[in-house]
Amino acid sequence: MPFFRRPSKPQDAPRTPLTDKVYESQRPEEVQADLQALESGDLPNKAKVRLHRTISGELPWMSTYSTPDFFLVEHLRIEPLVQVSGACYFHAATDSQGHIFLDSNLDATNLVRAYYRAKDEAINRLLQEATAVGAHAVLNARYRFQRDETVVSFTVLGTAVRFVGMNPPVKPLVSPLNGEDTYKLLQRGWLPVNMALGYHWHCMPVGFSTKYGIAQSWYNQEFTAISKKFMQSRDLALQKMRQDGARHHPVSGFVAVKIDYSVEETEIIFVRNGLFDNGLTIDGTFYPYDDMGRAEVPAFNTEFFATGASIVRLSTGQVTKSDIANYLLLN
Repeated sequence: MPFFRRPSKPQDAPRTPLTDKVYESQRPEEVQADLQALESGDLPNKAKVRLHRTISGELPWMSTYSTPDFFLVEHLRIEPLVQVSGACYFHAATDSQGHIFLDSNLDATNLVRAYYRAKDEAINRLLQEATAVGAHAVLNARYRFQRDETVVSFTVLGTAVRFVGMNPPVKPLVSPLNGEDTYKLLQRGWLPVNMALGYHWHCMPVGFSTKYGIAQSWYNQEFTAISKKFMQSRDLALQKMRQDGARHHPVSGFVAVKIDYSVEETEIIFVRNGLFDNGLTIDGTFYPYDDMGRAEVPAFNTEFFATGASIVRLSTGQVTKSDIANYLLLN
């Protein structure tokens, strides 16, 4: 029988000695200064230096555009300035054992808020860098959400650009669309203005008939309770997405919408409310409280996630410089 053989570690490989050298980016006083700057809503000093050296021409600019994208946006007289980024790691509130709190509707409100806070903080830092160089927009913003248990992270990287011949706006636009998409939208009178998030997470407790009926049913059937909750989660997520996309800019619609969803088994821990409360009944099943006053109830998580680019219609033909200028004056 064949076995997978792991490569053995080299026994005589020399160990890399620790160095006493302290790199510039690792000096404790600079790290502390950067932390204080972030807490006060300012950019870290290293970011300011990088932006200044790039804008002054001392450093070459970088962009997230491909070569065909770069060709198209240059044709529109959109000038790349500098590559900008933002990131945020946000912890959703839990109890002492790491369980996520649910609200009275059994929605994971703290987790949902963590997603939005992580995105908003990262986008704000991205726009801070863009504002510092007088950019009109951050285009081709590539982003990534990630959740590790109760920690939500959001990172975004994009290209700060300037519409040639226009004054800097108060607040730049941000778009996840690439150069080709941006070019086609502008040709047809549309302007990408923002990126939007729709997210909802609900936990639905079930009785034995639902939990075990799924695996032991002798005939095809729909579990209507789960379907209904899933559709509610979807509707709430998309409603939040519409609100999020129009929060800072008037919008007409969304393009490049991506969705992800899941329905998975889990458990909810209910805690006794009163001294004479013996348990609770879910879907015809009685779950008694244990000696600690807790009842572990089987449940299903319904999670719906959507992102997209919000756009606004400025013209029936090609978008002009004055169309964009008039729109940015609204902000």
